[in-house]
Amino acid sequence: MKSIFNRQVCTTCLKLSESFICRGCRQSFCAKHVNQHREKIAKDMSTLVTKCNRLHDESKSEKFAQQTLASIDRWEKESIERIRSTAQTARAELRPWIERIKHELEVPFQTMMDELQSRRKLQDYTEVDLKRWGAQLKEFNEKLKQRPVIEYIDSDDAQAVHLIRIIDRISLISPLDTNSMNSRSERSLNASQESSTFDQEAFGEFYGAITLSEHNHIAAYSGPWIGDASVCGKNSYSSGVHHLRFRIMDKFYNAPFLGISTAAQLMTEHMIACPSTNGWSNFDFPVVNGKEEFVGKDRILRPGDAVTLTLDCDRRQLLLRHLRTNRLSHLPIDVRICPFPWKLLIVFRRRDDSIRLLGGSVGLTTTDLDGKLPDPLKT
Repeated sequence: MKSIFNRQVCTTCLKLSESFICRGCRQSFCAKHVNQHREKIAKDMSTLVTKCNRLHDESKSEKFAQQTLASIDRWEKESIERIRSTAQTARAELRPWIERIKHELEVPFQTMMDELQSRRKLQDYTEVDLKRWGAQLKEFNEKLKQRPVIEYIDSDDAQAVHLIRIIDRISLISPLDTNSMNSRSERSLNASQESSTFDQEAFGEFYGAITLSEHNHIAAYSGPWIGDASVCGKNSYSSGVHHLRFRIMDKFYNAPFLGISTAAQLMTEHMIACPSTNGWSNFDFPVVNGKEEFVGKDRILRPGDAVTLTLDCDRRQLLLRHLRTNRLSHLPIDVRICPFPWKLLIVFRRRDDSIRLLGGSVGLTTTDLDGKLPDPLKT
């Protein structure tokens, strides 16, 4: 501690005396207390040096490196074992469906094919026969559509290794039951995706003050307090049933708009008002062909809520399920106004509104089925 001699009030005893002024802290000390101040500085220096030496020793410690590597090895082993166990369970759950399909479809389908080919060869058939065979073929096709779903288990971490499980709905849902909208909606939520890939959705092109993070799985509005910004998904959808899961991370009044537009629609201002835009600005506030409708008063969507948006291309409809209340909303799509392919669309209108894309469900592909079904049933 460098110091200069002067007559000042001692910082420690508050007495006026010939004092030293510390050039570090700029405080004055009398002859009695200046040594104490020096000792304190020296002690602080020793403590700092000790900490530096300890950190230096730990950074070079082989024991630390070995413990860290052992932890990584243990995590790797446990993760692989967990994935292997889950895969074995999924395979075991899938086998009964494969066997049931063989017994329920192979024999009656082959019988129908034998009759059809024989009657065709003999030219012994009428319109009644054609109608009957067409109905049988439609029934077989509907049963095939009720294939199991490979469902990704939700995780807020976009980079997590998602576990899967098999969901078999054939024994629970009649494929020919079309008497009510609810039956159709529930079947759509559980039907499989017809896509030929397992490509997961992510946010892509956007318009306005949108901030994307976590590998484009979180979208947030960072513009004026009240404004307009939109973001679409990177995938397009023309057939099959696709389930997309979201978590509302933050909202002010209305939740972010969840829905679709035709993929040909360019990203522009006020996307929610475009004719091909369909979806929900809140659970009871659907948007149909760019026009907001009000069918209720319940703004049930809250920060932290999870929802599932289902794009049912085969039945030309959207479904929105609110998981906390298990409510389901249905929206038919006019493909003359919103033609295929569709794309995911999110619209924000309040600053700091944000949403996380959690993942989705994918079904067995046509290629997967071709490798497991008998030849007469292959596509």
